[in-house]
Amino acid sequence: MYSISAYLPWLLATLVVLLLLWLAWRRPNRQRLAWRLLASIVAGISFVLIVFPPTIKQSVNLSAAILLTEGYNTDTLDKLLRQQEAKPIVYTLGTDADNAIPLTNLFTLRQKQEGLQTLHLLGYGLEEQQLKALDSIRLIPHLSELPTGVSAVQWPQEVKLGEAVTVAGKYKSAGQTKIYLHATGQLRDSADIKTDSTYTFNLNYTPKQAGRQVYNLLAKTGGKSDTLGQVPVQVNEQQQLSILLLASAPSFEFKFLKNHLAEQQHTVAYRTTVSKGISQTEWVNMPKTDLNRITPKLLQNFDVVITEPQALQSMSTGERASLQRAVTEDGLGVLTIATEPAPNRNTSFFTSFQSKRLSQQDVRSTHANWTGSEGIINAAPYSLVSSTAVTGLVTEQGSNLLAGAKRAGWGNVAMSYVPQTVQWRLEGKDEVYASYWSTILSAIAKEQVKEKFWQLEKPQVPQPNNPVILSFTDYTLTTSSNTPTATITSLSDSVTSNLPLAQNIYQPEKYNGSFWPHSTGWHKVETADAAPYYFYVQTDKDWEFENIAVRKTGTEAFAAQQNATATTNTVAYKEEPVSLIWFFILFALSSGFLWLEEKL
Repeated sequence: MYSISAYLPWLLATLVVLLLLWLAWRRPNRQRLAWRLLASIVAGISFVLIVFPPTIKQSVNLSAAILLTEGYNTDTLDKLLRQQEAKPIVYTLGTDADNAIPLTNLFTLRQKQEGLQTLHLLGYGLEEQQLKALDSIRLIPHLSELPTGVSAVQWPQEVKLGEAVTVAGKYKSAGQTKIYLHATGQLRDSADIKTDSTYTFNLNYTPKQAGRQVYNLLAKTGGKSDTLGQVPVQVNEQQQLSILLLASAPSFEFKFLKNHLAEQQHTVAYRTTVSKGISQTEWVNMPKTDLNRITPKLLQNFDVVITEPQALQSMSTGERASLQRAVTEDGLGVLTIATEPAPNRNTSFFTSFQSKRLSQQDVRSTHANWTGSEGIINAAPYSLVSSTAVTGLVTEQGSNLLAGAKRAGWGNVAMSYVPQTVQWRLEGKDEVYASYWSTILSAIAKEQVKEKFWQLEKPQVPQPNNPVILSFTDYTLTTSSNTPTATITSLSDSVTSNLPLAQNIYQPEKYNGSFWPHSTGWHKVETADAAPYYFYVQTDKDWEFENIAVRKTGTEAFAAQQNATATTNTVAYKEEPVSLIWFFILFALSSGFLWLEEKL
């Protein structure tokens, strides 16, 4: 049964319309009478509907909802709403939208909508911690495309002095853009990105001093420059290596290399054959030892052996066997500098790299590239053939390898077709020369065994008020060992806090801890009997585009691993007021016509 209040608006509308019709009819002027009567009806009805706004019954799906996050597309939202017979409730998180309910966090979503089973997610997605609040809710992503800017970026957390810092990533550009690596007050490297393209960039800089460094990646589009993010790097002193040089004959190459390595404070032993049965030996930064015969005991003192195919061939079978075991069992690195492929099968363990001839001349000039540097050099007429087993150390045009290494047991064997790097030294290009040999030696040297060390597990870019996962590995652990205690100190304000550690079930030697930083800058984590570890906390504005890519990827992975189940829609009905703007427009037009028509 309808109450009398339900009929009141229509009763009033009838009275108002009749009054206006009577006033229009009684006028002597019969011109435009039909228009006056129509305008009177429209004016009367629209006036009453403004005073008593009507409502419509709308169906609401209580088992589904839409969540709008940063970067949501309004066209996607409109399309999604049109597809739903019963409209879902729309919420927002971290963004604004009309006719949507704002949320401060996702843990309150269940309280606001108890029967929620399906959530349609729009925008760039959610962070890992936010996704955990949706474990029991079926998530259907409708994510937006990545915006312009950096979509992926990476760089080494630590490098050795003399090694290059390489910042690699992808940049999506809407206009002509140039990105720069800014280090120690200067622009060090750059890359040009064309309009409407996605570009994979590699920017390099070789630090000149050890310590904790913070560089910046900049982007310039038109006349506008932006800082994309910071690049914190721990630059460590160069590892002091023990290097054995074995030459088949005296040469400037080995002489200059010996002197250079000595200047870098490496320990060097040098043996070169002067004539048959006669050899010359030198020792730098180390005590004298017998170099006449290559024995396992001798090789235990070295991290790298640099030699030539002729020197390998002149060794006895026992010496080559000792050298081979030192590589496979002890992790020794061996570099063979060659001018042509070695035909002798006896040296195949060290020289069995597939090669191809590029020139008929004995020597050719080529443009050599390696991590963080490059240079013009005279090389042999051959190059190494790239393969999955060979790691390129020095490359040239056409993806050819001038030097490469491959794993052999615990160690590495490498081969180079650059027999005369002394050319750079004679030309005064000492930095190029040093960078080349630092790259080669770092790649093949015997690895240092760390019994206790820290690592930053995730994220690559720590930010305030977001969890940082750190791990501590202790290979000296015994069954009676206690859980280590750790502290974290913020170097910017000297605030120290304890870091609780939990032992990994599947890797007992490993412990994990979560830290929530509150300030930016360098932080130091340390525990007893282990070297301290440094990591850098950036602002939440740094690497904004990278954060978006991480959220998008994480949300898609979370939705993909959910066990999607069919849900039953729970539909309710509610009264929604009709917008008054249309009634106001009709009233203004009709009443204005009646007023103007009477003046004519």
